[in-house]
Amino acid sequence: MVGFLKKLFSSKSLLPEQQYDDRGFNVYGIHKNGTKYDDHGYDVRGFGENGKTRNRKYYDDNGFDAKGIHLTGKKYIAGYDCFGYDSLGFNKEGWNREGFYKDGFSKDNYDKDGFNRKGINKYGFNKEGIHKNGTRLDNKGFNVHGFNKDGLDRDGYNRGGFNQMGYNRAGFHEDGYNRAGYDKDGYSREGYNKKGYNREGFTVAGIDIEGYDQAGFNKKGYDREGFNREGYDKQGYNRNGKTQEGFNAQGYNELGYDKDGYNKQGFNGEGYNREGYDQSGFNKEGYDKEGYNRSGFDSIGLDREGFNSDGYDRQGYNRAGERIH
Repeated sequence: MVGFLKKLFSSKSLLPEQQYDDRGFNVYGIHKNGTKYDDHGYDVRGFGENGKTRNRKYYDDNGFDAKGIHLTGKKYIAGYDCFGYDSLGFNKEGWNREGFYKDGFSKDNYDKDGFNRKGINKYGFNKEGIHKNGTRLDNKGFNVHGFNKDGLDRDGYNRGGFNQMGYNRAGFHEDGYNRAGYDKDGYSREGYNKKGYNREGFTVAGIDIEGYDQAGFNKKGYDREGFNREGYDKQGYNRNGKTQEGFNAQGYNELGYDKDGYNKQGFNGEGYNREGYDQSGFNKEGYDKEGYNRSGFDSIGLDREGFNSDGYDRQGYNRAGERIH
């Protein structure tokens, strides 16, 4: 058994160039197929020969294009980007952005799966799931995945992430609520947060934080734009700037007339002003303010000098003072 365990736990780790990621690349950017491109034509950074990613983008997740130029315009200096990493993602000390060295191990000497250079994790298991004691369980009864025979991990949580009381590490029960009765978003079983608002932002009474109901009106009956349910503001105008009677703020309807029927020039639809005269100064009977028609005669047929169309005045005299015979 001792010889078996010695053999089992003394296997050497593969060299960095022999270790490949999920896409088949080693830390030097070489694919299993022996080229810098995978079988789909993309390199370790995800760029094809056309300079685009699989999503047909020109920048990778770190903001660099295929030539190593950052979207801010900053370029590689002496082989390192503006964040201090080379084209393969390692800094001058040999660590990548996730904190792993080129051989795949962190500064704590564990790889991304939690195993050290001897292939043992901190609990004493190798990658095959065998503990140093020669079984699949450690001395406390936990397997390589950290679960005991009851299906609980070292902290007392099952594979679903809940303890025997039904709560997860974040303090939420399997039904989604914590001990205070709120879910991860802060809402109670009734659907309201600690301030009394539901997911739509309304109280039990149906009012939001700004004092508006679900229809969008406040207690005075006006919406956020200042209009009531009938569509009119406090001055009595609708969104088109008209009153219920159809008049605008200047007091005119869509035809351009006020409530009395006159336009801005002071004339009604028939062309007469409030005094009853048209733009030429004549009333419906055809007379001006002095009582003369367009021909210059009054209602009894006399002109402004007192003569009729035949040239005689009321007494029968013409302009020369001669009397009618």
